[in-house]
Amino acid sequence: MTRPMAEMTWPEVADAVAAGATTLILPLGANEQHGPHLPLGTDSYRAEALADRLARVIPNALVAPTLPIGCSDEHHGFAGLLGLEHDTLAGVIVDCARRAAEWGVRHLVVVSAHGGNADALEIAALRLAHDLPNLRVTVLGGGTALADAVLAVAAADGIPAAAVGLHAGEGETSEMLALRPDLVRMNRATAGCRDGLKDIMPRLRRDGLRSVTSTGILGDATEACPDRGRRYLEAEIKAYRDILRKGPASGGLS
Repeated sequence: MTRPMAEMTWPEVADAVAAGATTLILPLGANEQHGPHLPLGTDSYRAEALADRLARVIPNALVAPTLPIGCSDEHHGFAGLLGLEHDTLAGVIVDCARRAAEWGVRHLVVVSAHGGNADALEIAALRLAHDLPNLRVTVLGGGTALADAVLAVAAADGIPAAAVGLHAGEGETSEMLALRPDLVRMNRATAGCRDGLKDIMPRLRRDGLRSVTSTGILGDATEACPDRGRRYLEAEIKAYRDILRKGPASGGLS
């Protein structure tokens, strides 16, 4: 089932749950700068696309509306930033999960396309494990599995990890060329900071992303192409599916 829940009526949702659709996929994005060439909603577009694709390969899933604002403090100083505190976002996720559990959801799958949401997701998962022990919660978007899947595709094409980048580089730009080419300004794409995360993290945490890249790009957006973006998305979905298959059969965090 891939029909977005926002397009359904309440009886249709009730019928779907009664027929076994007890997994809810919740896409989680952000509204923050993605260089001079990508839209502020890049992470939300990616989260929604990943959630839709995931619903096609796992059984009995509903797709919730995308939460479009996340935790983005590191992007202060760039115009357009909208962000939430970690506790605020965690509370929103917990509240959504509680309501969903009331009408029959037994497995919440959060698909986050923004790394800055990780702390909020950890807080939410711990609270849900305590408050709703019968609700299985799976958080997708953190850890190394996703990055490894993307970098394997890039390496096969001769694209170095430094170009793929950590933010608004070749990786995200390629995915947006595959998803929403109408929103990508490739004439403004450029190479940004190509340093590794370990090298920039102390300054990034202390002074924000603008202290390491004036454009907001970590990576090289000029290397992007839509075909590789499609293959990145396919690799990410495969990685997600593998994580879900290894998760617990019931209850708890996976």
